[in-house]
Amino acid sequence: MDLPDLRRDAAAPLVDQLVDHYRAAIREGRVRPGDRLPTIRAVASGAGVTRATVEGAYRRLQTLGLVAATVGRGTVVCGDAEPNVLSPGARAALDHLSQQPMPAAQPDAIDLAQLSPDHALFPAVDFAESLQRVLARRGSELLGYGQPTGDLELRRLLAAMTDTPPEQAIEHILVTNGAQQGLDLVLRAFTRPGDAVAVPVPTYHHLLGLLKAQELRAVPVRGSADGIDLDDLARVLGRDDVRLLYLMPTFRNPTGSTLDLAQRQRLVEIVARTTVPVLEDEFDLDLRFRGAPLPSLFRLDPRQLTVTVRTFSKGLFPGVRLGWVHAGPEVFAPLAALKRYIDLETSPLLQAALVDFLRSGAADRHLTALRDEVRDRHAAAQQALEQHMPDGFRWTRPDGGFALWVEGPPGFDGIRLAQAAAERGVLVAPGCLFHPSDASVPGVRVSLCRAGGQQVRTGIEILGRCAAELLGPASPSRQPFLL
Repeated sequence: MDLPDLRRDAAAPLVDQLVDHYRAAIREGRVRPGDRLPTIRAVASGAGVTRATVEGAYRRLQTLGLVAATVGRGTVVCGDAEPNVLSPGARAALDHLSQQPMPAAQPDAIDLAQLSPDHALFPAVDFAESLQRVLARRGSELLGYGQPTGDLELRRLLAAMTDTPPEQAIEHILVTNGAQQGLDLVLRAFTRPGDAVAVPVPTYHHLLGLLKAQELRAVPVRGSADGIDLDDLARVLGRDDVRLLYLMPTFRNPTGSTLDLAQRQRLVEIVARTTVPVLEDEFDLDLRFRGAPLPSLFRLDPRQLTVTVRTFSKGLFPGVRLGWVHAGPEVFAPLAALKRYIDLETSPLLQAALVDFLRSGAADRHLTALRDEVRDRHAAAQQALEQHMPDGFRWTRPDGGFALWVEGPPGFDGIRLAQAAAERGVLVAPGCLFHPSDASVPGVRVSLCRAGGQQVRTGIEILGRCAAELLGPASPSRQPFLL
């Protein structure tokens, strides 16, 4: 069949154009069940795109049930099996999930890709004891329904963790099933399908999927050497279609960078000239190992239009799915109402166990040890980056969290680096995963969640060798930088 004629000046990403081209060919009968699509190499060469773009398009077609990858035969058409009963949001979420270029897990690989905590570090025994204690004391009560906004004692403890007066905060904290539910609730409260959300890039990739599922559009805000291009932010917030600003001001995923006080203050000055609410995602706040905490955007926003979402998933354990939302008085009530009708409440048993766990001192002991471990892993990573990354590369130097960003010179393709490293047993997350467009991204995220010091050093040494091979002759000198 004919190769697609792609338009690089079109609003639709190249991968979407490829999917649409082959989907139309199948629906219109220009290719029939059993026919083979052109090879990935042939399409990439003929259409002038990267192999990764074609692979992403073929994966999406496979997820939609239109084609199958068959050993020895290539990519074969199955027929028009695409379901037509799905909502646009469900279809968009399915498409987005199918095109994620995250490297597949390998049993013996050095995993610098996943940003999920190391199971070996979980305080499982201590939490099991907390569960046993609360069941012994309040078993029947905790197996019934609880309070829709969350356990009062837990909210009291959470209020003390904010940088606002606890007696005020406790009335406006909503316990959620993880931070992801908090993000979902805030998006539902402030947007409707077709709206735009301002998103500094690179950004949290599951936020991008959530936007797709809610039929929302991500409007990128450019990054800068120290975090966010605030002039570009002001421009984006001036658009009529932008209804919300999403930010991760501390230990941002995927870069690990933090907005300093001056940037936070100027950012708040910019948003204060608008009526655009701010969604402040503080998922890794507990893992600071260097420097003093900074005031939250919630505290700095004079409009009380900032909503903060936090979680225990990274500092303690993700399996209990406990997070919380801190909102101003006018915003709290609709968020609580939305949660009430979505899932009624969060598990009373797990909330009570967490209260016991926090009060027992086990959480503080665990977090102290975890911060030391995170600091040591970052030290190993920074030393290895200095030793092994070729000229032309730069990287972040985070003060906390598990993530850091490694970036090549302009024109370098991060997905090629991720692929080359994976072939040698080192997994990193390609930078395109954290961008809403199909554009080539020169960076990769390095996660220190699943690898100890020696594995980090070995993994980065291999990453550096792969980067040098892809880069060719040396470019300008390498250096750490802040995003």
